Order: sequence, then C-alpha cells, then structure tokens
Amino acid sequence: MLLLKAHDLETFEAFKKASRAAASQIKDNTHFCLYSEVQLPDASGKVHVLKPFLVVGSPVNVITPLLKDLKGTKKFLCSGVCSLEQNRISLVAHKGKLDHGLLKSRAPIFKDLFGKEILTSAAGNQDQHAGTDQKAAVQHEAVQHAKLTQAALHWDGAKKIVDTRINELVRAVKAHYAKASPELIKEIDRNMQKIDATLGKLDHRLTDSLKACAGASGPAREAELKKTKAIVEEFKRTVKSERMIAHVDQNPFGVKTNLQGSLLDSLNKAEQSIV
Repeated sequence: MLLLKAHDLETFEAFKKASRAAASQIKDNTHFCLYSEVQLPDASGKVHVLKPFLVVGSPVNVITPLLKDLKGTKKFLCSGVCSLEQNRISLVAHKGKLDHGLLKSRAPIFKDLFGKEILTSAAGNQDQHAGTDQKAAVQHEAVQHAKLTQAALHWDGAKKIVDTRINELVRAVKAHYAKASPELIKEIDRNMQKIDATLGKLDHRLTDSLKACAGASGPAREAELKKTKAIVEEFKRTVKSERMIAHVDQNPFGVKTNLQGSLLDSLNKAEQSIV
C-alpha cells in the first residue's frame, strides 16, 4: 500500500488519482482516516470542498501533518481500518465516531473519488455494529502487538548478526597481520575499538521502545510510538552517514559484512511496524 504524499494533495485531480490507486489496493485492516473538511483546487483553479475528507490507505499520523498548509476546517473525526465487501469500502472506526449518515449523504462524491461505493449502515443504528467494531478493534490490537514485538526481535537479531560478522572480520585481520609489528597490531586494535564505538550508537533504546509500544495502548502507545519513530530516524541517519560502517563493508579481507544493508533492512521493518 502506497502512503499518500504531499504532492497527492496539490490538486483535486492528484488526490482523486491517489485515492483510486489506494482503493484498488485495499485489503483487510487497511488504514483510513476522516476529517471534517479539506479544500483542494483543480487544474483550472476551481476549489473543491471535500466535506468530509476521507483518506484510505494511510494512517492518521501520516495524513495530519500533510494537511497543515491546506484550506478547510481539517478537524479530525475518526480513524480505523477498512476492507472490501462486495467491492464496496467498509469502514470500522477505532478512534472517534463514524457518522454513517454523513457518509451516505456524500455517497456520489466518494464513488467518484475512489471508484467504489462506501458501505454504510442506517444513521443511528451504529449500536447494532458495536460488537463487530469491538471485535475488529481487538483483532487490530493483536496484530499491532505482534508487529511491534516481531520488529523488536528482528532488531535484536540484526545486531547479533552484525556482531558475528565483526568478529569474523577481526579474526581475518589478525590472521592476515599475524607477523606484523607490535605497533601495527596496536593500531589494528584501535581501529576495532572505533568500530565498536560506532555500532555502540545503535544501542538498546530501539528494542526497549518497541517493546514498550507493544505493551501499551491508547494515548500511552501513541506517545511511545513518537519516541520509537525518533529513534528509528536517528539510527538510520547513523547507519547511512558513519564512514566506519561503509569502511567495514568495503574491507579487503574477504569477509562479506553487509552491515549497512542488514541494519537498514531491520530499521525499515521497525519503521513499518509503527505506521
């Protein structure tokens, strides 16, 4: 599922194209979010008032920052997950209240935007679906917990793989310079300490934060997710910018370390778990 980008909100035509693309990729537990109103100009300059403003395929923490410079009231109404039922988009709110009467009154607009109808129940009958909504919320919570826990385990595993490859490199270097002068051996040891210092920046904070997210819920989880996201961004910058990591990956001793690739792959999985 491709997340909505800033350029998708530059014009009504761009948003319609992105919305249809997202609707074509809807699976079970696909994110959606709903806002009171957003105004988008089309190519001719005409302003389209989207009231309410519905986005499928992207979570609220991705969409809210993109609305900052757009016109409209932009009040958050609800968010949750959607799926397809008989080629109609079914919405289940996990946060906020879903006004089916409002959705039904805008049915033609949504059909034009998404190329699919929105499945609505009669206004005022949401209580009939409370059990289904609660079950979906519990299922979503279980899926989120599993994703976060798996991401923590994957990061721990990646760190262990990196440690193993570094140890292999150390053995190869020492074997190559077994008959070298004591001064050179000391220089090699100092370089190895620099590697340890660099990798030490990728510490236990990410694992701890992912586990804290998995064990929390509601506002506590949202607060911890912000911390996790910041740590992931920090670690990715470190992996991409530290010359020592690139130097190790380019070593001439026949040891394929692939530190940058392994670490970035695990950090990307962590990033996906907090979306």
